[in-house]
Amino acid sequence: MKELLIAARFGVVGVAATTLHIGVVWTLLTYSELPALLVNLAAFLCAFALSFTGNYIWTFSAPGSPGRAMRRFFLISMIAFIANNTVLVTLLASGRLSPPLAAVASAAIVPGISFIASRLWGFRQEAHE
Repeated sequence: MKELLIAARFGVVGVAATTLHIGVVWTLLTYSELPALLVNLAAFLCAFALSFTGNYIWTFSAPGSPGRAMRRFFLISMIAFIANNTVLVTLLASGRLSPPLAAVASAAIVPGISFIASRLWGFRQEAHE
């Protein structure tokens, strides 16, 4: 039951971070002249900050060094982002799914991978702490 609660909290934080990401992208693209890639980077960093903070404090109850956990979670986030894009490009190239379905399918794999990596490594408290 404890793992289910942790997974649910991880999901709530993920939805909030995704909503923030979309909101930042939408706002900056609508009201600024910034290039889309720079806007997406800014949105990613905002969402990462929210996601890390929410997961560190609420989901995983501040496990050990925040600096170490942040570095690990950033690495997990980067790998998840690369995996998402790799699957998306592969699905689009195959032509088996429409672009919207390919985007949903590629995005669907990321939360599970991110949760497992975060639970087992990213936010794991070291024994000597």
